[in-house]
Amino acid sequence: MTRVAVIAAWALILRAEDYTSIAVTPAGGFTDGIEGPACDAAGNLYAVSYEREGTIGRMTPDGKTSLWAVVPNGGRVNGMRLDSQGKLIGADYINHIVHRIDPASARFEENLAADWKGSPFHQPNDVGITANDTIYFTDPDWKHEKGLGRLFRITPPPNRQTVLIEEGLLGPNGVTLSPGDNRVYVGQSRGGNVLVYDRAPDGSLSNKREFFNFVKNGLPANGVADGIRCDVRGRVFITLVYTGRILIVNPDGKLAGTIRTQGSRPANLTFCGRDGRTLYITEKEHGRIEKVRVRYRGVR
Repeated sequence: MTRVAVIAAWALILRAEDYTSIAVTPAGGFTDGIEGPACDAAGNLYAVSYEREGTIGRMTPDGKTSLWAVVPNGGRVNGMRLDSQGKLIGADYINHIVHRIDPASARFEENLAADWKGSPFHQPNDVGITANDTIYFTDPDWKHEKGLGRLFRITPPPNRQTVLIEEGLLGPNGVTLSPGDNRVYVGQSRGGNVLVYDRAPDGSLSNKREFFNFVKNGLPANGVADGIRCDVRGRVFITLVYTGRILIVNPDGKLAGTIRTQGSRPANLTFCGRDGRTLYITEKEHGRIEKVRVRYRGVR
């Protein structure tokens, strides 16, 4: 893409939908390992690495932050979601566990992937969840030059089963579901793109294809895909670490807008608030949470 085409493309984005986030917690309140985040029905926001690694912090709706939980056995959680029962699901990349945590007691109740008998997990990273509590999680191998990794599914209760969906992905990172749970999006941190799969009612995936390529759309080559979420219109919000940008991409794969973050390293994001239109962002450069109001509410 030529320089003129790139400028024209970004001019179109700015005319379409453009936002700038604001900081809501003090710099350094979290470490640069800040990730997660997840928001419960009461509006409490959970994010990892509060004050130190291996913790989960909580921010109440009035903006007060505190240490909420310490991950057992020296573990460190990365991606988190809430299931239909309000339990927190978190991927522990040290102990290779997918935790289910009780928000009422901060008790780590069970390992949802305990049945897995295949080759050991590399580093469970991020999680996506459907309306019936089917869980998808990414498992990158950051020690590998290309971050080769896998995508797994944990079937819904009561008969949980961990199923390998695919391996050989290029740094699989963020994962999310579309409205209606008929698509699964996976960001490839080492692939410079986001993939999309069609999802069947039984949870199986097919028709993998490239949904969005960063460089082909005139974005900086150093941008790394991390967290992904969808709004109710099916638009995909993608954080690009090192660029200070979050992309808003229509279901047809065309750019709809951008969010400029205060820090250069937006890592992950979630929708929150009474109307679901407040987007919270975990930002690594300053170790803090940022937020922005967007047009439509989010899904899970």
